[in-house]
Amino acid sequence: MSEKSGANVIRTIFELLVLLVALGVIFGGLALIVILSPWSQTVLNKLLALDIGFAIELLAFLAIAAITVLLSALVVYSNNIIHSALYLLGCFAGVAALYITLNAPFVGVAQVLVYIGAVGVLMLFAVMLTRKTIMEESHGEI
Repeated sequence: MSEKSGANVIRTIFELLVLLVALGVIFGGLALIVILSPWSQTVLNKLLALDIGFAIELLAFLAIAAITVLLSALVVYSNNIIHSALYLLGCFAGVAALYITLNAPFVGVAQVLVYIGAVGVLMLFAVMLTRKTIMEESHGEI
């Protein structure tokens, strides 16, 4: 029994190492592409020239992007489906904010109206109505 357990632990560690190497190759390649691109040289030159407005815009964009990625991770890992739907609405709002910071206000407003206003509310209503029906069927009348 312990031999199988030890073999499973070694196999799991090996799989994790292979996954980490694969992720290192993927993200290392992406980082190399970004570093060698002309866009990164332009950003570096603007930051070194102490362009404060550009630095503030870049920091705002990075903060909104980080919040959006965090919310998207919470959508996947949340155990409560209503919380997951609310995190998804926050993720949609973050994407709309990213569009606005990228000087595409029409697309940002369309994102708010279509995804947050229509799809998000539809998902919340569907989740709330479905959960009540499932609870009533499995536990009797509430």
